[in-house]
Amino acid sequence: MRWKLNPIADCIAVRDAVARLLHDSRFTPARVLRVFRRETEAQVSLPVDVYITAEDIVVMAAVPGLKPRDLEIKIEGDCLTLRGKYPPPVANVAYAMQECPTGYFSRTLKLNVPVDAQRAQARILDGQLTVVLPKIQAAQSKVVHLRVQA
Repeated sequence: MRWKLNPIADCIAVRDAVARLLHDSRFTPARVLRVFRRETEAQVSLPVDVYITAEDIVVMAAVPGLKPRDLEIKIEGDCLTLRGKYPPPVANVAYAMQECPTGYFSRTLKLNVPVDAQRAQARILDGQLTVVLPKIQAAQSKVVHLRVQA
């Protein structure tokens, strides 16, 4: 049997494999470097969705298995920081596949819009963290008509 080489298909397969690896949140460059440097614990990334309404900035993140006591949410100036720890994997089992994140995570977002930290709210419902940050309403601008003199 003779093998037929197809270098284009091989390049496409490698490209697709690298793209999947780069989009996998468990293999961020910072985490891989920490593991190779044998640092204590690599941090897991926390993907978020952020949308803005007329009154609020809303941040949503998937936090499966976490309870409110497992999270630290801090608003400092125009930055929002989300910190926590996903539960450890089940011990004494041989995983056939392990995709659920484990370990610490930390994510800081620069808001670029002044928010009222005192009225901010956060809730976890069905593994989805939702943080609602009310915007500070800027002083309404007044229109003043000036008479121009010559």
